[in-house]
Amino acid sequence: MTHTSFIPGYPWWFLLFCIAAGIIFAYLLYGRKPFIFHEKENKYWKYILAGMRFLSTTLIAFLLLSLLIKSKKTEEEKPVILLLQDNSSSLNVSFGNFSKVKYAEQLQSLQDKLKDKFQVISYNFGDVLSEFKKPDYSEKETDISGAIDELFTRHASQNIGAIILSSDGIFNKGNSPLYNKNALSIPFYTIALGDTSIKKDALIKSVRYPEIVYLGDQFNINVQIEANHLQGQTTVLDIISPEGKSILNKVITITDDRFAFQADAVGDASKPGILQYTVRLKTVTGETITENNVDVAYIEVIDGRQKVLMLYDAPHPDVKAFKNAIEENKNYQFDEADIKTFNGNYKDADLIILDGLPSIGATAQLSVIGEVVNSNIPILWILSSNTNIAQFNTLQKILQITGTSLNGNDVYPVYQSSFSKFTLNETTLKLIQTLPPLLAPYGKYQLATTADIFYKQQIGSVPTNDPLILFNEVNGKKIGMICGEGIWRWRLNEFMQTKNFNATDEIINKCVQYLTVKADKRRFRVHSPKNVYNANESIRLDAELYNESYELVNDVDANCVVKGDNGKEYSFTFDKTINAYTLNAGILPVGKYTANAKANYKGKLNTASCNFAVRPVIIETLNTQANHQLLNILANQSGGKMYTPANMEEIANDIEKNNKVKTILYDTFNTRPLIDIKWLFFLILILLSGEWFIRKFNGNI
Repeated sequence: MTHTSFIPGYPWWFLLFCIAAGIIFAYLLYGRKPFIFHEKENKYWKYILAGMRFLSTTLIAFLLLSLLIKSKKTEEEKPVILLLQDNSSSLNVSFGNFSKVKYAEQLQSLQDKLKDKFQVISYNFGDVLSEFKKPDYSEKETDISGAIDELFTRHASQNIGAIILSSDGIFNKGNSPLYNKNALSIPFYTIALGDTSIKKDALIKSVRYPEIVYLGDQFNINVQIEANHLQGQTTVLDIISPEGKSILNKVITITDDRFAFQADAVGDASKPGILQYTVRLKTVTGETITENNVDVAYIEVIDGRQKVLMLYDAPHPDVKAFKNAIEENKNYQFDEADIKTFNGNYKDADLIILDGLPSIGATAQLSVIGEVVNSNIPILWILSSNTNIAQFNTLQKILQITGTSLNGNDVYPVYQSSFSKFTLNETTLKLIQTLPPLLAPYGKYQLATTADIFYKQQIGSVPTNDPLILFNEVNGKKIGMICGEGIWRWRLNEFMQTKNFNATDEIINKCVQYLTVKADKRRFRVHSPKNVYNANESIRLDAELYNESYELVNDVDANCVVKGDNGKEYSFTFDKTINAYTLNAGILPVGKYTANAKANYKGKLNTASCNFAVRPVIIETLNTQANHQLLNILANQSGGKMYTPANMEEIANDIEKNNKVKTILYDTFNTRPLIDIKWLFFLILILLSGEWFIRKFNGNI
């Protein structure tokens, strides 16, 4: 509905001037003199011409008054009724006694009835919200609260009248919908689906295991099972290794109506890669659900534990401090030894820490220290009061100290913000400033220009340019230096302040991590962000291609073939990003996969591969008892009502009677000058042109 009004730029009585102007113009042209110059004048033509001149002149004068036209348009916005249909697989195994076919027909009838008076938008949901289609109850997870949040994100600007939620009330992902803030603002009309009774079922409730272990380790697999209404029967729990051998085969007697049992098995990380352990529970007579009798554990075995060797010439508290800090990280294997009695092979180490070496007490081992220094193994020097500074200066050229370690300085660490090898969190940076000083060798420090200083020394309140912790890289070999002893005091003092060693351990482990990381010189690489995916997750692969200067390039196509352990292959072409490649391979069946990628760059074929696994998602079959109480509470606290499939046709009438579900009226105002109306221009043009034509036709111009 549109309403129009006029806003004058001048008082309304100015219209009299417009009319007067029209009369005067018409009278001057056609009042006293004939409009043609002969005595046989037709007076009717005279009146018509005078009228046309009067109208055209009056209209032109009227437009000069700057009149504005204000229009108001009132629009109606019908309430939006949002329908959420649960499409999770829990309804597929436990829909109840109501027919799925009949329910689908009634749901369609309900939507058609609502569309007569409301705007109806329907969705399916499980793990995520999706466009509505006939439910097949195949989703592997249920997130009711997440679906509600997504509804309000999509329709926040619309007039949401009510939400119809058709579900069994079971959610296994996200938060409870009862605590969703959006669920209180709109009436919820819930349709209670599913079966609230507990069925006869023996199931694998959970399988717990470490997702990552190291080669050669043993690990524990914990299996918890439950059984309902199967008292007196027996089942068999079997855990099968990747080689097909049973590592646990146990007969279980179900002694209670609600029975719970757990068992443990030990697996071996005998080879690197992803190991698949299958857990099976023998089907019991009378079971209604068998999908939850099988689960799979995927365990990634890493052959990447770094070996750290710490050599010293005398026991020192710093050795214990480093040992405790490094062993907190399972990526490292820490060994310590007195260099005077060491008979192992240092070449097996990924990092060698020389604490107080070379020293006067280990002069006989100077040749061994020289071999270590000249090897390609990264080294972390720790200078202490035992260090022979002269020999230290001879063994390396990164740092030269003119002085002695016997009479040292107490120095505090000063962090260098320009340091870029790695970063520390803000808590660590602040806490390190409060810790006791280290004892650093006294003397003049001369540092190689290629060195990168992590911390500088501060003596008392005077900062210096002398390094405390520094790093350097020579011909691909990484070297670190801590120019002071007493880190053990840092750990003790930190524990007194915070009851933990986080800051000190972070500094030690960041230093060790930087020194042990090996550069990847491959020109083509492919990898997956995750090594184990759920069956309802899309597989993603990323790839990088480098030119001779190790710059990222992607000006050629990269292809990939994903092969499953069942022999089936899937071919893909990578999408190009800014300077790399990415691939969304979609959802793949359960199993283990190898991705073989290739890219032909400047006539050379580059290949790379990675492995990943897809595990089944059985969470929907672990709980099939419908939660109608949740649906009833959700409906009542929001001002709605709960229904069953038998009476769901009443929803349309109840929504119509709800005073909260209202049509919203919007008024839109538009203002524009009268002179912008085109038909007025054409009317004036027609009047003037018609007047000219009549006079021309009658021979008077």
